[in-house]
Amino acid sequence: MKSLLLALLLVAASLFAQETPQPGPNLPFDQANAVVRYDCTSVVVNGDGSGETLHRYRIALLSDRAVRQYAQDETVYNLGYDTVEVIAARIHLPDGKIIEVDSSSIKDVPLPAFGKFFLQNVREKIITFPALEKGAEIEVMYKEITHEPPMDGEFGLSDYFEHTDPMQKKVVEISVPQEMELIWKVRGAGVAHLKYDRDGRTHHSWSIQDVPQMVPEPGMPPFPETARQLLVTTVKDWQTWSKWYSQLAEPEMTADSSIKAEVAELIKGKSRDESIRSIFQFVSNRIRYVDTALTGRKAGYKPESAPVTYRNKYGVCRDKAALMVTMLREAGIESNIVLMNPSWKIDQDIPTDQFNHAIVSVQQGDSQIFIDPTVEKTTEFLAANEQDRAVLTCTEEGKNLAWTPVEDATKNLYRVSATSKLLDDGSMSSVIKIESRGFPDLALRSYLQSVSPQEREIMFQGFVQGLAPTARLDSLAISELSDLDTPLDIVLRVSAEDYAIKAGQYWLLNSIAQGRKLDFLSSWLMAGSELTERRYPLRLESTFAVHMGETMEFPKGFKSPQSARST
Repeated sequence: MKSLLLALLLVAASLFAQETPQPGPNLPFDQANAVVRYDCTSVVVNGDGSGETLHRYRIALLSDRAVRQYAQDETVYNLGYDTVEVIAARIHLPDGKIIEVDSSSIKDVPLPAFGKFFLQNVREKIITFPALEKGAEIEVMYKEITHEPPMDGEFGLSDYFEHTDPMQKKVVEISVPQEMELIWKVRGAGVAHLKYDRDGRTHHSWSIQDVPQMVPEPGMPPFPETARQLLVTTVKDWQTWSKWYSQLAEPEMTADSSIKAEVAELIKGKSRDESIRSIFQFVSNRIRYVDTALTGRKAGYKPESAPVTYRNKYGVCRDKAALMVTMLREAGIESNIVLMNPSWKIDQDIPTDQFNHAIVSVQQGDSQIFIDPTVEKTTEFLAANEQDRAVLTCTEEGKNLAWTPVEDATKNLYRVSATSKLLDDGSMSSVIKIESRGFPDLALRSYLQSVSPQEREIMFQGFVQGLAPTARLDSLAISELSDLDTPLDIVLRVSAEDYAIKAGQYWLLNSIAQGRKLDFLSSWLMAGSELTERRYPLRLESTFAVHMGETMEFPKGFKSPQSARST
């Protein structure tokens, strides 16, 4: 294996040194901000799943925006699995001068702490390119050494053959021992595949040329669902993943005396369904979502032990899921930890590691219900974007993929109902009631809890003033935000002078409930639907229903034109 990798390195280094940039004006993609000249990945895999990967790319920067975008190359890796070595990095200036990036501009640092988490075992290799300018090209070659794969003895990879910048050439090469069978799939057209055997190894190559840039549009599905993608694995089926993660998690899901006592208190005098909800709300709201150190073998996959998470009162998704399973089992309720991906749809054809989240399944007769203990401040068991998502229940015998249900739209209901009164002088008073269920309830409740009462009043006053220039908020009543068993209700008492405008024998006025001022949900969830032509499907985060209605009382003797015509 070492001799094969050495040969790859020598060939790549030779090509790296010999290539010269084409003049900018002759580029076939001269309308883009940048052009990926080539992007090549060469992987040599050992029989135990370890191996080395050589990455090599070159990018032409055609605009000031591209100079800012590519000013740094950042590669994140986990010391428990990989190390990264920069072999070479350079800049080709428009005048033909070549600047080598020296070691002082290449840093290896812990993942920065300005994000939500500080992960001491996760590091970032940062290359900062000096003297960049429009028309320059950057060129990088680095090696990624995998000394331990997540699943022992197995290999997996995903890569894209499409980019938000156009690509002139993209190549992925994988060399595996001849006895190691690759299962693979390319989603999208135009990618060529070549396979041959030599010296006891099987070599695969996938390539494509002259790929137009992917231009994002509002409301499109995420990049991993839409781009041309290569998925590769040696894992034979989803049941293998299910059994593997069960073996990893089960030792951490044992209740200690503290958990036993907590469960006994939570389920005292409650039915089975009430006990499930009680345990869910405890883990959801009392165990904070804060990352734990990614150290130890199988870091990032193996959950923290349930007693440690219970004692700390914090953890990430896998830690919270393991604790909830432990507590449910202590209550005599059959449950398991579940892998899923709420961000984009998993490709069910290829059992690669496409998961980024852990939740819980509860056996309910012959079926399962799925519960996400990271969803806070709600009575709903799943977040809105977790509908119609592939889920893998992890058990000793192994399960296949299943799917979370698609909810009826009325379960995620946002209702505005107004009872209004118009007076002889054209002034108006109204009682506006806002009711929410499901996802709208979670969105509203979470936001209102995050701001002060004064900020809430300012927000609703803004909504009210959008109804009419003279409208004012006379009073605001919000149901108890911390009572998750009671749906969120909001009551606004509103008045406005000169609400109706005299026009001859008619009064002209708008219906409060028929405008979009009080319907914040539709415009957010339907973003992108206004496009008359689309290149990509419209992605909705959730099913939802919006009901807007108003009852208007007119002064005695007044009729609407409709009622006048009907008589």
